Amino acid sequence: MKRRSLTPTQCAPPSVAAFGRRASARRPFTERVVFRRGEREVHGFALNISLGGLRAILDESVGLGECFEVGLGDEGSRSGRVVWIQEELGGAIVGLAFLDAQATREPERPLDVSPRSCEPWARSK
Repeated sequence: MKRRSLTPTQCAPPSVAAFGRRASARRPFTERVVFRRGEREVHGFALNISLGGLRAILDESVGLGECFEVGLGDEGSRSGRVVWIQEELGGAIVGLAFLDAQATREPERPLDVSPRSCEPWARSK
């Protein structure tokens, strides 16, 4: 098993460590999901969701920092960035941060996603 994350390896400040990094509680969410980027579609199943993002198991691996439009069953779709990946046989478990959720709250620490960026993809929609 190989796990990669955009979270810096340094220790979190006490204020973040005491309350966690999550802005809202996770809730179970078991729906089929489709990660779309251009013509590419990656299918999977959501495991849980919060206001800030979701965790899903996908049929194939995706890149750390990649941006997708994610179809969430009856919930519609949202744009998001892959912030962590746990590679598994035949796919991956991923953490996706919703891009609209990041705009509504102050991040605890900056995420460095270079050289990949969501900006060129977002403008081509």
